[in-house]
Amino acid sequence: MVDYSTQKISPELVNELKIALKSIKGYGSVEIYIQDNTVTQITIRNIKKTNGIKLNSKS
Repeated sequence: MVDYSTQKISPELVNELKIALKSIKGYGSVEIYIQDNTVTQITIRNIKKTNGIKLNSKS
């Protein structure tokens, strides 16, 4: 079992965070969940941006 302590940050944890950051494709976020000074979850969200143009609908 790998120690993902936030008190003594291991090279394995740093590597996991690097992988998470590299997996973002342009826009997104990385969330790090910590419980009892231990990283318990790393969530990766990729965001698809749109151009925001509204199309006029004709009735």
